[in-house]
Amino acid sequence: MAIQTTDAIVLYRNVLGDSSLLVTLYTRDFGKLKVVARGARKPKSKMASAFQPFTLISVTFRRKEHRELQTLSKAEVLSTFRYLGENLTKMAYASAVAELINRLVIGEEPSEELFNLIIQTLNALNHLPEVAGEVVFWRFQLQFATTFGYAPQFSNCIGCVHALKETPVRFSPALGGALCPQCQAQDISAFEISLGTIKLLDRIQKLPLDNLARLRSSKLSRQEIHRMIRAFFLYHMDDARELKALQFLQSLELDQDPASFMAKHTASENQPGTKP
Repeated sequence: MAIQTTDAIVLYRNVLGDSSLLVTLYTRDFGKLKVVARGARKPKSKMASAFQPFTLISVTFRRKEHRELQTLSKAEVLSTFRYLGENLTKMAYASAVAELINRLVIGEEPSEELFNLIIQTLNALNHLPEVAGEVVFWRFQLQFATTFGYAPQFSNCIGCVHALKETPVRFSPALGGALCPQCQAQDISAFEISLGTIKLLDRIQKLPLDNLARLRSSKLSRQEIHRMIRAFFLYHMDDARELKALQFLQSLELDQDPASFMAKHTASENQPGTKP
């Protein structure tokens, strides 16, 4: 057993017993970890504020190899993304980031690239206007796939590597990119996607995060991007079903009661001892 210290982002916190918390973290040095914070819910605990979701903290814990739960010794707040909690839309996209990581990162898979991507994405959601949230999350999903070696290609045809200029263009989840008219026989299951959407995705990948708020997408592009990203994740990664946080956003768009939606879909996650 060794004492370890690392930076971490809080993804989830759950009640454990009368006074403790079960906390899911994504850490800089150890990937995803679940730690027990004993006594963190006691009124005089100095650790309680450190375990709010999407807080950047420094944690010290006793690490045991091949153990699902680690025991926390110390936690210190390094930074908070204070505006996320003040806006339902921003909070929902931040929750979608956490949900995607929790679902698709299995065990301790350290990746400093992914850790930095999470920080950059939460920072962008925190500071950019609410309307930029969707594009920021698209960018996160594309970069998330890249960290696992599945970078989708939009600048050129994935088949012949020539620039995409002619229509129709098709997207191949299996090949990981768009196909020009001459190369579409390489994947007969590829589906059509507009050239404008392909160009938008290319810009989303290349623009600095702070510039994403300038981008505007049509209703058609939004529909195509949702379909494309979903199909890509379903093909390349396990457990890529619809995210609850995105379902919540859809409920907002349909003018449903957000409070009742969140109560319905998160009740089980807040039960004592429930693992996220």
